[in-house]
Amino acid sequence: MKKEQQKKKRKLYIGIIIGLILLLFFMMPIFYINEIQVKNNHFYTAEDIIQTAGIQKKHFFDLSFNEAKKQLLELPYIKEVKLNYIFPGKLEIDVVEKSPFAYVEFSGNYICLNENGQVIEQSPKMYHELPIIQGLKFESFKIGEVLPIQNNEEWLCATEVIRYLEKHQYIKEVSKIDVYNLEEIHLYVDKLNVIMGDISDFDKKIEVLIKVHAEYNMGILDLSTFAKRGEAFLNPIT
Repeated sequence: MKKEQQKKKRKLYIGIIIGLILLLFFMMPIFYINEIQVKNNHFYTAEDIIQTAGIQKKHFFDLSFNEAKKQLLELPYIKEVKLNYIFPGKLEIDVVEKSPFAYVEFSGNYICLNENGQVIEQSPKMYHELPIIQGLKFESFKIGEVLPIQNNEEWLCATEVIRYLEKHQYIKEVSKIDVYNLEEIHLYVDKLNVIMGDISDFDKKIEVLIKVHAEYNMGILDLSTFAKRGEAFLNPIT
């Protein structure tokens, strides 16, 4: 009986000693965060990311990864976050950002959307060189949710227009895209009102627009009959 008690005590002592050794081991300086690296950030500085996450250079086991992720995901442009501890002493914050796609206007403010129609942010001014989409019907919105567009066909048409503009690297030149009438889409480039007609042959219409815009930036350019007749009419203002 005494031998069994001695064995139990011995195991307890050994367990305590091992626990103390492990505790001392994990308290060693190699487990302190002395370097924090932020990857794939474009819209926020590394300092902004680190500060928002609430992460400081401290012991690894004092960090709350879940809380840090929660804080970062509240930033408008952050889509995903991964936190990786790299032994010894390095923490890596890898973010996936939402890419701004276009703007819509609402009550004197600008709503920034991604390519899926998700609302990224609302602001009194535009922070990106992206076109404003006109002609979409909606009554409300929530940050982080898809804009509740009532005329989805117009939204799909606008996204197709933007894809063509991106293809020709012409997205920054277009200030507005009006899809109120899908048979008479309008683009606004500088002070040039471009009547594009419908979405047919849009690729070729943009090529004509680029050539005309190289010489004229004011007036009305009518490309609505270009798909059927190959005609383009320009009424310039000089």
